[in-house]
Amino acid sequence: MYTIIGLGSAGCNVAELFENGNYKVKLIDVDIEGENCFSLKPQKSPEDYEKNAPDLSSFFSDITDKVILVVGGSGKISGASLQILKQIKHSELNLIYIRPDTQLLGNTARMQDRLTFNVFQEYARSGIFKSIILISNSVIENLVGDVSIIDYNNTLNKVIYNAVDNYLGMSEKEAIIDNSTHPKDVSRIITVGVYDIEKNIEQLFYPFDFIDDKCYYFAINENELKSNGKLFKLIKDRMREKVVDKTKISYRIHSTKHEQNYCFVVAYSKKIQE
Repeated sequence: MYTIIGLGSAGCNVAELFENGNYKVKLIDVDIEGENCFSLKPQKSPEDYEKNAPDLSSFFSDITDKVILVVGGSGKISGASLQILKQIKHSELNLIYIRPDTQLLGNTARMQDRLTFNVFQEYARSGIFKSIILISNSVIENLVGDVSIIDYNNTLNKVIYNAVDNYLGMSEKEAIIDNSTHPKDVSRIITVGVYDIEKNIEQLFYPFDFIDDKCYYFAINENELKSNGKLFKLIKDRMREKVVDKTKISYRIHSTKHEQNYCFVVAYSKKIQE
């Protein structure tokens, strides 16, 4: 079981969606109330959040051995990230980094995003973090298309949650066909995405400059697995088309009771992304 920790409003809004699954969820923000929530005192700068990070040993006393911190790096509160993670360094540490549209950020927020974005990737590449999953809000926005202002944040957050939840879930479940390979140990910088096998359209949630490995997780209706004699050939043909440059391609096929088939893709890189 993973413990999902949301930090700041962006992180908490995504993290709380995991409460419906097989996860332990903890939320850390300013002026937050409720069970499994910890309220931080407001600070003037990211440096102040780092310097004044509280003792969370009691709050973290029941966390699991695998942790995912969800954070948006442009917020001042992200300055507390490393101090918080130091208090649970005995666990396997993973991050989900939600990057806003940097063109619309003020100078201070843009500088904070750039700093945390690069530092977190370096920590992942060096092995301090098990992995970091990069998510671009701009990419998700283009993916979902027109959405009302009221539903905007919740719609984007659900897309992020569904992709990560399926990735974590299917990674630990047995596949009926498993052609996957383990990515290189140094390839700890990750993004997820969606793939439409019929239209042959793929969208990663962060635009990677270089990809070492890609794994496609196909979720196919159990009845179609029995009746569609052309599907396996189609999947293998599509995967062959994906083999370009030095990127290694692999796939897993899972049986589901969902009426609609779907596919999530996970990309791994050892290169620091821009």
